[in-house]
Amino acid sequence: MTTIPGPRRVDIELSLLRVVVGYRVFAAVWLTVLALITLAGGRSRADRPSVVVAMVVVTALWTGLTGYLSFRSTRALRSWGFLLADLAGSEAFSGGYPLTAVFHSIYARGTWAGMTAAAALTVAAVYRVIQTEGADLTAATGSMIVFLFAGAAAAWGVRVIRSNDRRTRQMEAALAAEHTERARAEERAEMAAHLHDSVLQTLALIQRRSGEPAEVTTLARSQERELRQWLYDSGDRVEEAGFREAIEEVAAEVEALAGVPIDVVVVGTTGCDGDVAALVRAAREAMLNAAKHSGADRVAVYGEVEGGRISVFVRDRGCGFDPEAVPADRRGIRESIMARVERHGGTATIVSAPGSGTEVRIEMTRGLRGE
Repeated sequence: MTTIPGPRRVDIELSLLRVVVGYRVFAAVWLTVLALITLAGGRSRADRPSVVVAMVVVTALWTGLTGYLSFRSTRALRSWGFLLADLAGSEAFSGGYPLTAVFHSIYARGTWAGMTAAAALTVAAVYRVIQTEGADLTAATGSMIVFLFAGAAAAWGVRVIRSNDRRTRQMEAALAAEHTERARAEERAEMAAHLHDSVLQTLALIQRRSGEPAEVTTLARSQERELRQWLYDSGDRVEEAGFREAIEEVAAEVEALAGVPIDVVVVGTTGCDGDVAALVRAAREAMLNAAKHSGADRVAVYGEVEGGRISVFVRDRGCGFDPEAVPADRRGIRESIMARVERHGGTATIVSAPGSGTEVRIEMTRGLRGE
């Protein structure tokens, strides 16, 4: 069974970290632009240009450290020491840069840490306005709205993203577990079908020929070789051959085991991958059933490859049977033929009636590679 790899999964935490660092870089650049405008216009703090320059340098260094740690040590970015230093340093600035500390706290420690940081910045901003001569309460209210509401919106967004990511991971884990269990069930079914086709059938033949020691020895040795090859060889003779060769080979095996001639006609051919190999093995079981149980003096097999369809018909003019009357504990038809083909996307139909012979129709539609 071939597993098709899915697309690489997006790391949500890494994406959130990149957003936080990206916003910090943007805010630092904007703060630098404002500082240059302040210095050039001779407005606030123009009498102390060294302070403005120092703030720009500190902002650039802190932003650079954040970016470096985002690649080297995300654990350091999540530490309380870094968060407290980030909050204390951001409080001294104005504009949108202090919000970077709020967003970083939300990313590192969740909603409560982010909202605590937003509240602390709000208190500091209000206190700064009140201490200023001619306090502007409108500015204080604006700062409160910016820090609290922006922090709340960011916290809600991060929580939704992480919650969706957790649900997605849980669904993927459940699907992976279901896929694994289904794969194991299919492997067990394939193993049971193979053992039925080979070991159990050979044991039944040995019981029927118990009075022929030479024939029993030949059957036992043949089955031993086949079983060893199936257990230890990495390749598969059926899959290594083309469809025509595989049908002819299994027909020869059944003819040698059961002693009933099998006439084979195959029109067209294709490569024998896992799906086609399953169809061939199901056809082998149908041939063996016909040779052993039908009482016919020969079995006819017709295989055809046409476009995207592969068909195999196994016919005998023997005693026939009622498919609905087959006991539930007889798994040859249900497991080795019908279920095996259905697991690989094909269909198997049994047409038979007492006294009218039997025809097994096995079909599979697929994209074929020509030979």
